[in-house]
Formats: sequence, C-alpha cells, structure tokens
Amino acid sequence: MPKALWIVAVLVFMLAGALGAAFYEGWVRVPWASRYVELEAQLRDHGPVAVVGATPLGLRVEGGPLVPVARAPGVSAALAGRAPEGLVAALRAEHFDALMVRPGAPAVPGSVGATLTARGAVAGLSAGYVDPVATVYAPAERVEVSADDAARMVSVARLIMSGAVAPPERLFPESLRRSRPVELALVLREGHEPVIWRSARAGSLARALIDVSLAVLDRWATRQQDNLGRLRDALNTRSLTLAVFYEKGVLGARDEAFLRSVAASRVWSLGYERTTGWEYALPLAPWQSARDPVRTLAELTRDRGVPAPGYLRPELTLYRFRALQLIEESPGGPVQRYDPE
Repeated sequence: MPKALWIVAVLVFMLAGALGAAFYEGWVRVPWASRYVELEAQLRDHGPVAVVGATPLGLRVEGGPLVPVARAPGVSAALAGRAPEGLVAALRAEHFDALMVRPGAPAVPGSVGATLTARGAVAGLSAGYVDPVATVYAPAERVEVSADDAARMVSVARLIMSGAVAPPERLFPESLRRSRPVELALVLREGHEPVIWRSARAGSLARALIDVSLAVLDRWATRQQDNLGRLRDALNTRSLTLAVFYEKGVLGARDEAFLRSVAASRVWSLGYERTTGWEYALPLAPWQSARDPVRTLAELTRDRGVPAPGYLRPELTLYRFRALQLIEESPGGPVQRYDPE
C-alpha cells in the first residue's frame, strides 16, 4: 500500500477513536442523545454512581463519575447475593451515591441484582427514576411503623376528626415526631369502598397525621356533611386507612408496554404532577386484585379532568410509588400493617 494511503488510514483510525471516546464520555452528542435528557438530569446532583450493565453511549453526566460495577468488587458481590442490606452497605462502603441499572443486564437468578435489572423493589433502595434506558436507585431509609404506633396514629386521627383539639407534636413518641420528609394519606371507607381521602406532606409523621386529619375533616364538612351527617357520627360505622407513601420515582416513558413492565404488580401505585398539583391512585388494599397501570392512569386523568390524550400529555410528570398502609379491620378495631413487598 502506498505510504500516503497508510497515513490516511492511520488518521482515519485516530479520528474514529477520538470520536468514539467523545461519544462514550458524552462530549459529542449523538443523534439519539435527546433520549438521555431526563436521565442526565436525574444523575446531575449525585456523586459517584455505580453502573450495572453497559454505560449508555453518549450519556453525559455533570455530577460524579459513572463507575462500571466490575470496578467495585463489594457492590458486585452484594448484587450477586440475596441480602438487600448487604448491597446498601457495600454502596456506602465504596462511597457511591447511587446505582444506575440497565434493564436486562446479566444477573444471578434470584439475586438482588436480578430484582434490580427487572426494575423491581428492593428494601433500603429507592428508585428515583425509571425509563427504558436505565433505573437510578439510591439508598433510602426503610419506612417502618410499629404496631403500637400504627394503632396510636389511627386513634389520634379518629379523635381529631371527631372534633377533639389536635395534640401538640411534642406529645407524640419520638418515632412519630422524628424529622423526616413524609407524605401521608388518610382514607375513610364504607366497608371496602373509599368515601373520602386526602394526603398531606410534612416534616414528620406526627405533623402529617395532624394535617391530613384536619384536611379530611374540612373536606367532609364541605362535600359530604349534607348527605351523610357529621363526620364524628359517620366514624362509628366507617373504617380508616392511613398510607405512608414512599419510593416515589419519576417514570421517564409512558408507552403501554413500558408502564406494564414497571408498575403492573401489586407493589406499585401511580400518580402524576401537573404544574403544582399532585394526583394519585389509591394504593391497592389487601382485598383488591392487581390492576392494569395503563387503565389506572387513563381513569385517573379522566376523573381529574385532564384533556385528551390524558396521561400522554407532555406537561404531566408520571410517578410510581409504594405505600405502607395502616388499615383498620373494622371501625375502631385492630389495625393491620400492609406493605406488599
């Protein structure tokens, strides 16, 4: 081969290598890079992120580095095991803020890694973002309410809705007034059917319980009292459910196949935000059958007056979330804790 052709070949090879490296690092945008906009935004505020599976070509991250999990032996070993707490400990020990998991990445059957690659729920981790490209998990405190606290919360809600003065937060046990962001829903049921419900966000379970009880009391007075009488009387024949929402994650796509793959089980409920409004489908109770997530979102947006095409409208942000439910078995009766993991 003439010397000039050799020079051209070497230059082409070097240029291809440079472009490939630039694509891989995200410094040059590939034609399909727009699909990563939301994923990149989710990763922007994280420190180092361990990556299970191949790093998406052209993904550009302005936060911490993306580290293949093969270079994190403790995390790799924990992913192959069956103990979620081992994975959380390994992420912290190796100083990772998050774990980015590609769907379908190789995993040991039945392991924690297999659950994550299937976009499933793992105790101690919260999936803050889910799309067809990857799921971003971060360590999160496990939501727990003791049996005594569950009974106490339902009892306090009944007292407030019956007209009693809400107790000051300092009278609640430390487990309920401890500072942590929380969203709590309160549902009033007639038999198994919900009659009225509201939710409240606050900095502790105690504050959220007070706020949501007052919100239901106010809503009853404006919506139900003329038909069903005073709430304090209605409580004699109606049971309560408290639901602590957690692991609320953005859904980065909304085609039917994707929605059914990430939220078809009994574990997840669904909701959406539109400007400042937050709407949600109530979490499934133990007596209810699993529901189709596509139908759930279609009915939710229709019932809330969202114009066609409903949940497909781009200004809506879709979420999946989990809930720990505290369910009265009968009005004023025992309280069951329910979380279908």
